[in-house]
Amino acid sequence: MIFVGSGALLWRAATYATQVGRTVDAVVHPRGEEVPPQAASLNCVDVRDVNEHADLFRDSCGDGLVCSTGNPFIFREPVLSLGLTIVNVHGAPLPQYRGLPLATAAFAILRSEREFGVTLHRVDAGIDTGPIIDRRMFPLSRSATLEELSIEVTQHCHAILTANLDDLGRAPASEVSSDPADAGEYFGARQLASLENYRDHPNFARATDLGVLDEYYPSFADLFSTMRGHLG
Repeated sequence: MIFVGSGALLWRAATYATQVGRTVDAVVHPRGEEVPPQAASLNCVDVRDVNEHADLFRDSCGDGLVCSTGNPFIFREPVLSLGLTIVNVHGAPLPQYRGLPLATAAFAILRSEREFGVTLHRVDAGIDTGPIIDRRMFPLSRSATLEELSIEVTQHCHAILTANLDDLGRAPASEVSSDPADAGEYFGARQLASLENYRDHPNFARATDLGVLDEYYPSFADLFSTMRGHLG
């Protein structure tokens, strides 16, 4: 198995997999990201673009399974044509909330959603459009901030991965809709920047409150600070 991604979710997932006896052939992460001590014994490969390393996936992936979690990369050719089973842990409920987890969480708060969730799905040529394997929903507090929801999403992402680790490559769940016609909405950097248009919304302050996560998302923290600075 090869893990692909970045940050706490990636390193937690890869080390957990080894602890329970799974073979981790490689951990692929963005160039410049520091490998934490607990993952030092793993075959960690830093890359600029995951799609430039199809040979690594072809030659190293012993069981033909690739797991993406906390992943900033978008899989494209030639990796997608290798015939590997690629699954992704998405930090939002699909198909409703595709895109950047931070952006999806902000808009969920803005829209006063009563529940939120995380999704395990197959990776295809689209962005978060692949067939759904599993989805876990949880209540969303009416007082939740972006910081609180983001932390909760992280915990649920790890939980859905560990719950499915023994059978990650199984067929998608037929009871969960993954109809391409129901593609949901995409939330990216452009949509996140548009939050400025909601400055008068009663949920705006909570939807842009990163709290202690400011240091982990400095560009988003600066963006939200600028938005709040425009109030009044």
